[in-house]
Amino acid sequence: MTLSTYPEKSISYLYEVGLHGGIRRAADALGINPSVISRQLSSLERSLQLPLLERRGRNVVLTEAGKMLAEDFAQTSQRRKMLERQLQDLRHMRGGSINLRVGQGMVDDVVRHVVQAFSLAYPGVFVNIMSGDMQTTVMLIAKGEVDMAVSFGPAGPPGVKCLSFQRGPICAIVPPDHPLAGLTAVSASQLTQHRLIAMDEKFGLQRYINAIFKSEGIIFTPSYCCNLFSSAIALTQAGLGISFMTAQSVKAPLQRGELVAVPIDHRIAKESQCHLLRSADHRLTPAAHYLWQLLCQFFTASLEDEV
Repeated sequence: MTLSTYPEKSISYLYEVGLHGGIRRAADALGINPSVISRQLSSLERSLQLPLLERRGRNVVLTEAGKMLAEDFAQTSQRRKMLERQLQDLRHMRGGSINLRVGQGMVDDVVRHVVQAFSLAYPGVFVNIMSGDMQTTVMLIAKGEVDMAVSFGPAGPPGVKCLSFQRGPICAIVPPDHPLAGLTAVSASQLTQHRLIAMDEKFGLQRYINAIFKSEGIIFTPSYCCNLFSSAIALTQAGLGISFMTAQSVKAPLQRGELVAVPIDHRIAKESQCHLLRSADHRLTPAAHYLWQLLCQFFTASLEDEV
């Protein structure tokens, strides 16, 4: 049996195990049962007559043969994605394509101040804009499926090129007639006296909120949980609870007087950051490099305006 005849699915599972550092973590990321991966890899080892995994303490790592297979799979996948992108460019008669991932609370700013300017310089480039949590974003960057990203969270993740910028303060977002609307700042203990709105645990914003409450020894008990900022804003506008965002994320409703942003009186809230992310190894096209520069310039200018 030649290498080309081995099941690609089994080798892809091996790559995921190496990427995530274990069978269970790889299975969680893929949304499948760990036993499926174990059976596939055991079958692959028997076919190759080589061990592909070895246990080190509680962790499972790739053997030298496993690393060679996983690296070949990664390179082949990268070439295939490049070919798919080139074919996509031909279908759209475009001058290239860029995959950009942006945290929900920053989409409006990025589109109006970055993408708009980029499109004037590169009108023929196809731009695919997505939103999502930082954990998934980093994984997609590592796989070469995302060129660059704008994420919000407590710390820049390892394994990628990361530029961090101040984005705070994080605020309690309330309607104008809310009891907290007239305050210049609000504490975590004051917030517990009201109905609260949480975001999904994967959101960088929610990790900030959890850290604030934990540092004060207070249990964060929300009445609602959302995976869309628009849902949290709608709940707040309906008077059903307090949501948490930076003022930039709800700029339009604030300007219309529909909502009020009250800064949270806590060091973590004041020091919140957003991050520009890209692969440290992936070489950007001239168009993608220009978009990256525009992102850097915008967030640098935003930071200077805050100062």
